[in-house]
Amino acid sequence: MVSSTLPSVPTDYDWEAFRANAHRTIDFIVDYHKKLQSREIPVMSSCEPGDVRRALPEMAPEQPVPWESTMNVVENVIVPTMTHWQHPDFYAYFPSLGVPSALLGEIMASAMNQPGFSWVASPAATELELHVMEWIHEAFEMPESMSWKSTGGSVIQPSATEGVIVAQVSARTRKLAELPDASIDSFVTYYSDQSHFCVEKASKVLGISHLRKISSIYDESTGNYALNVAELESTIAADKANGLTPFFISANFGATGVCAVDDIPAVAAIAKANKIWLHIDAAYAGVVRVVPEFRDQFQGMDLVDSIIINGSKWFNLNMGASFFFFTQREYVVRALNASGVYLDNKHTGNVMDLKDYQLGLGRPFRSLKIFCAMQSLGLEGFRNVIRRHVILAKHLASLLAPHVEIVREVDFGLVCFRMKDSTDQDNMALLERLHQVENIHLVHTVTAKHGVILRISLSYPQLSENDMNELAAKIVRSLS
Repeated sequence: MVSSTLPSVPTDYDWEAFRANAHRTIDFIVDYHKKLQSREIPVMSSCEPGDVRRALPEMAPEQPVPWESTMNVVENVIVPTMTHWQHPDFYAYFPSLGVPSALLGEIMASAMNQPGFSWVASPAATELELHVMEWIHEAFEMPESMSWKSTGGSVIQPSATEGVIVAQVSARTRKLAELPDASIDSFVTYYSDQSHFCVEKASKVLGISHLRKISSIYDESTGNYALNVAELESTIAADKANGLTPFFISANFGATGVCAVDDIPAVAAIAKANKIWLHIDAAYAGVVRVVPEFRDQFQGMDLVDSIIINGSKWFNLNMGASFFFFTQREYVVRALNASGVYLDNKHTGNVMDLKDYQLGLGRPFRSLKIFCAMQSLGLEGFRNVIRRHVILAKHLASLLAPHVEIVREVDFGLVCFRMKDSTDQDNMALLERLHQVENIHLVHTVTAKHGVILRISLSYPQLSENDMNELAAKIVRSLS
């Protein structure tokens, strides 16, 4: 007998009550998205810093609160103070999509709550991830060297940032294997002035103190800002002459600012000549590999060591679905393998333990939502969202071209523009008018050639020609 009276089991473990609450919650989700679609909810909130916290109880509840009360808070406090990334008038940053089937997969994965750090911890989670990533490998026509059938492989990372950290720590491990007496204090990272800040963050995490931001060259004919290959080569040579150890280059295929694309074969030749790990940040634009007619835009993949592509941007998946491809899994595992007696089992050494390919130990069942989405959309469904956005982006640019300066050729779903004969202040004022008067959400970037540039990133999967016509009209009337 137990020594004292057991406390009661929390009522929240009543699964029949959960069934009713889940129906209520699913109804909310559907109604929320229908309100976004009809623009009943504005894309941006008018709340001020601190409004959300002031609306919440100061102390956590001591006793259970009815689910309906919780939903009232969600509907009346949370929703009105959100920026709505799935709104038709959301054109900021890059897409944050979430197809309904992936959401259902996420619900099931959360219900099963598998910390799939090893095969034995969850055979299904491990093998489904490996299988789904092989599907994606084939659909994107990735290099054979990045397949599990070869020396490489692919896994799901939580984000592109964690992907580049894993790439850098693997590159460091490979360089130390090549030069056992090298000091990490001498290691150097190279990246473009167009690169996402995650490259710099990864180097900081690893204690890499030598970072070289290489300038980009503006192409007058296309508006592209490609990494200056000659500067990269001379900088590496100078660093080596000064006793430093170049170990990592990050190049871009569709960088955040203006969707910069680097000359990957040229960068790869430099990386190979100097035995430097080459990583490609293709977080946004890399998914064009799934579309046959766009595939040739991404050249040189077979020449690089690792690639990150975000499924949570332009591939219709919710967050936590970054596809990380690599050619030498040996160095990934050597960098990240760690174990304990409590993790060893009879299958250790004979199966894939995905803890050895990530920073943390616990691993959510991320592959289930990807599997569900791929089952429900089919590859052609994914392709058609991308095709629609590219066609519509080109149409929008053609509507705007007589009125503004289009500063970047439209290759993907991004339109970059600025006012003609204008100052940076003029363009920032235009951005504010579009926010406050027209209630559309976009952001700006800054380049050496043009200064302030406004970015229109097509996101909503059901955008139409009429949406582009109306958006162009709003921008044109906001010019004065």
